[in-house]
Amino acid sequence: MRLFKFVPAAAVGLLGLFLVGAPSARAQYHFGYSQPRDVDITGFFGGRFFGKINLPNSTGPFDYLKTDNNYDYGVMGDVDLVGPLQAEFMWSRQPTTLEGHDPVSGLFSPVGNVNVDNYQLGVIYQMHDSAAKVRPYFGGGIGVTHWGSNGALPFTNKLGFNIGGGVKYYFERHVGMRLDFRWLPTRTTSQVGTFFDPFFGFYQANINNYAEQVQITGGLIFRF
Repeated sequence: MRLFKFVPAAAVGLLGLFLVGAPSARAQYHFGYSQPRDVDITGFFGGRFFGKINLPNSTGPFDYLKTDNNYDYGVMGDVDLVGPLQAEFMWSRQPTTLEGHDPVSGLFSPVGNVNVDNYQLGVIYQMHDSAAKVRPYFGGGIGVTHWGSNGALPFTNKLGFNIGGGVKYYFERHVGMRLDFRWLPTRTTSQVGTFFDPFFGFYQANINNYAEQVQITGGLIFRF
């Protein structure tokens, strides 16, 4: 059984630990920590762009599908770890449509609707100290992407990643705003490719294809 099949269960388990650990992180202030650990909850809205799903072994009329650009929304939860590091959970949803590319005519045809949900855990590194109003950050994470296509795609849950950054601006201690940019590659299909090694000659190996989307969002931060 491939590793990515365990990712949905692992993501749910780690999310549970995050939700349990965030209140306890605040409680630890009373047991010797010099400062409480901040917890940031951000509701966001924005857009997600690009995304191509190769169909290398398809016998149908299309060689690949594209996900149409559309809005997305979700929530991020960050909790202090050590120094400028924060653990992060991110859920985002993009309701969009799929279009199939005809390799002969070059035209696109509608295939169906799809909800693309990302559930990811990661770490971000924040610049400046916790008292600063402006805190740029960068980081990344890993998790599962759920493609809810009602059978239009030959898969549902796939391994996903995110890399990016942004900036947090606090109006006051407990309220702020956040601008965020993420690159979201998701493993989709696979195919067998031929490679050459100078010592062993030609050989065949599996190649994973990725839908590489870009997410740009903004939202309100509530810090506890």
